[in-house]
Amino acid sequence: MKKNISFQFPIKKQDYTELFRYMPYFKSIFKMATIGNLVALFLFCGYNIIANLQISLDGTQFLILNIVTVVIGFVMFYVILFLIRLFFRKIIESRSNKLHSLYFESNNTYQVGFDPRFDAFVLGKEKRKIPADQSLTVIETEQNLLFYVGKGKGKEDKFLISKTGISPDHALKLDRVTNMLQEKGIVVQTAKPI
Repeated sequence: MKKNISFQFPIKKQDYTELFRYMPYFKSIFKMATIGNLVALFLFCGYNIIANLQISLDGTQFLILNIVTVVIGFVMFYVILFLIRLFFRKIIESRSNKLHSLYFESNNTYQVGFDPRFDAFVLGKEKRKIPADQSLTVIETEQNLLFYVGKGKGKEDKFLISKTGISPDHALKLDRVTNMLQEKGIVVQTAKPI
């Protein structure tokens, strides 16, 4: 009979921020916004280069207008990219603050277990089970292992296991769970933030 593997560790506000920062849903929306910004850059430059052709008197003026157009286009691209990043960081910060204030006041230690009999993670005191199957996305950061169910949307389950725990054998348990997940074909991805 296989024994449950349990983790208990203190959780900080940075852990919640990290949980939202690496969320696959946010990352895909950020990629779409960046691609949309790039398309807007090409449309802006293309339209203005055609307009410059019609209003320029000679080749030198056409070249100068095109250089100004491309410079303005790139400045706008980076300003919009900066604003998109700022917007996403504010959303991530507000959601992590909300989650931190909701749970940290009642209990600052987080409890996660892994039940090898059912191949499922068991969360908190409610003992909510999350199956360890192909719908699980696992991302490894410097501080935590982050778990997202499905596409990692806001309503779907997400949780984390800290790499530092209360018990001395925490790292061994974490390695054991990671190996079990990799045996099931679940890839542990390295973190790429927004």
